[in-house]
Order: sequence, then structure tokens, then C-alpha cells
Amino acid sequence: MTDLAAWLAAFADEQRRPDEVARWAASTADAILVDGEVDLADLRPLLLKAVEEHWYAFLDRITVPDAEFELVPSARTIALEAARRHLGLPLLLKVYQRAQEESWDFAVQVVRQAPRDLDHEALLVWFWTKATTWFGSSVEQSVLIHQTETNRIRQRGDARRFEVVSQALGTRSVSSAELSAALAGHPINIPGHLALVAHALTADSIEQLEASLTAVTRHAGHARSVLVRPGGREMWAWVALGDRPESLTGSMTETGIDPTTVRVTLGVGGSGLDGFVAAHLDAQAAQRVALAPGRHEPVTAYDDVAALVLIAHDPAAAERFARTTLRGLADPPHGRLRETVREVLTSAETADKIAERLAIHKNTIRYRITQAEGLLGHPLRERAGDLLLALDYHDAFLATPTVKTHSFR
Repeated sequence: MTDLAAWLAAFADEQRRPDEVARWAASTADAILVDGEVDLADLRPLLLKAVEEHWYAFLDRITVPDAEFELVPSARTIALEAARRHLGLPLLLKVYQRAQEESWDFAVQVVRQAPRDLDHEALLVWFWTKATTWFGSSVEQSVLIHQTETNRIRQRGDARRFEVVSQALGTRSVSSAELSAALAGHPINIPGHLALVAHALTADSIEQLEASLTAVTRHAGHARSVLVRPGGREMWAWVALGDRPESLTGSMTETGIDPTTVRVTLGVGGSGLDGFVAAHLDAQAAQRVALAPGRHEPVTAYDDVAALVLIAHDPAAAERFARTTLRGLADPPHGRLRETVREVLTSAETADKIAERLAIHKNTIRYRITQAEGLLGHPLRERAGDLLLALDYHDAFLATPTVKTHSFR
């Protein structure tokens, strides 16, 4: 009976013949490129070389079974080239899948032609085990190379994009055309810009930043945005606007963003480079309020908190203003009174209608109004604008942080 090890050694010697290697490489490359689904036709010479190198290395392992696996140089080049062409992993996996299918067909033919006194089943198992291990190791290392190169390219692109955007936001020493090119063609000379800034409250939530920005832009009716990664816990985005929207926030609580992990702020700017910059500066300024201890909203628009942002630039003066304006109403026990005052000042309804809408007795609303006016020392409608601004500042920066329930009962 023919010895399997001796037969394999002879098989390896025969297959190392240049004409056999060339034939095998050509048939495998053709199988990979057969229908054009794998878009590497211009790399056929590299594919041929990779198949040859794989085949020689595989044959060497027949006679040196304990040799460590190492991905052949041409295969490394293919993985790098796929990443540099922005071809995803599925294409790379398809290359190996078709090469493996071709190898299995070849192995079946070899077993059929092997001597009759050779254990065909053992030979088939040998081929299957060795080929599976070989392709598994090749795929594993190729995927790692592809992902590493993809990340390197992305980080290099992110760094360049951030550099140009930083110049635009700072010295404005870049042209609209240069900025647009750095942002993959994002239009700069348009009627309006919407800028978004996403901030992760914890290190673990950094990975949620991109999804949060996508959720906001999609909810606002804009399918596409351009992203910039400044690093740290922030991510920026811009959306091209036609006209200034009536409301930026609307029902943004329905975006699915968890405000305990991520906060998103919005700003709107006018046309051109100035509008691009202004929108971002407003979105960043709104963070002063969005990240305040008493805030729990997932999305905050600058337009909705502009006055609050401005007075918050001087915290000491802002606190004096709030406490002087609210007087006794600022005391901790009067949370329900402050909520009632806000409801009355922001509604066009009468006190009776407000009570009916909130399903509480009208005398309760009237009593609370009387209490509040006693603490303030004047009617609610007197200096109503200052009173609302003071309430906003108090709730965001001075009140004990609690999740607001807006219960008036």
C-alpha cells in the first residue's frame, strides 16, 4: 500500500514545476475574476503572483509540517490595495472564498487520480484540513491588514479634514473651494448651514456620537451630513440648508438619543463661509446650556437658548440677576410654584383654562399665582421677560439637578 507521507512529498515536488504553478495560478485567478463581481481585474498580475506564492508556501508545508504560517507578501499587498481603493471586506472575503472553492475542486481531482492502493479518504481529509487551516489563517491576517490600513486612511483623512475646518473656524484662511474639497464636496456657498455638535457625557458613550448625529439629521428631514472628528468626546457635523427652518428642535425628544450619555446642540448660519462658521459657533455656544446640571434634553438649539447662553458667559452676574429677579421664588421648596409661574407666563390661556388642561382645580392655580406674586413682590406679568429668563437660568444652573416631571398636581 502506498505510503501517504511519501506520496505527498512526491506530489509537492511535482507541483513545484514552474509550468504546473503557472497553470494553477491562472485557473485560480480566472475563477476569482470570472464574472466581474470581484473588481480587481486590473490587478490580475498581482493575483497571479499571490496565488503562486500561496501555492509554493503551501507545498513547503507538506514537507515541513511544523512551519509557522505567515501571509505571503503579494497577499498582504492585495489586502492593502483593497483598503486603499475603499473596497470593503466583503470583496476581500469573496477573493478567498473563490480561491478556496477552486482549491477544493483541484483537491478532489487529485484524490481521484491518486493510486488505488492509497487511502483516498485519508488523503481527502488531509487536503480538507490543511486547506481550511491555510485559508482561515490567510483570511484572518488579510482582514487585520485591511482594517488597519482602512483605519489609518480614515484617521489621516479625519486629521486633514479637522485641520482645514479648524483653519476655517479660526483664522478663516481657507477658501470656500478648499473647505468644500476637504469635506468631500460639501457645498459651502449655499443659502444656509445647520451645524451640530455632539458631546459624549462619558468615555463609553463616544461610540454613540455618530449615530446620534445621524438620528438628529434624519429626524430633521436631512438625509446627508458631513462629519468632522476633532477627537476627545466631541463630533461635529454640518448640513446644507435651503432656508432657515422655523423650528430646529420640534419633537427632537423622539430621536432616541439617551440624554444621560449624549447631548447634541444645533446652530444655524447664513450663506457662504461666514454662515458655515457662525452655525458652528452657535452650536458650540449652546453647549454652555445643554451641559448645565439642570438640563436633561437630548437636543438643544441655540435659537431656543440664545439669551440664556449670553448671560451664562458671566456666571456670577447671571446668578445675581436670577436670584434678584426671583427673590423668594428661588428658594428650594418652591419648585411647583416656579413650574406654575412658567406655565402661566408661556401660555395665552387664562388661569382657569390652564387648570382645566392640567386637570387640577382652578383655585389651586389661583392660589399658587398669589403665593408666587407674594414672593416676587409684584404681579407675574410685570417684567415677565426677565422673570422667564431668570427661571431658565435658575432651572439650568442653580436648582438641585433632578429629572423634571412637569407635575403641577
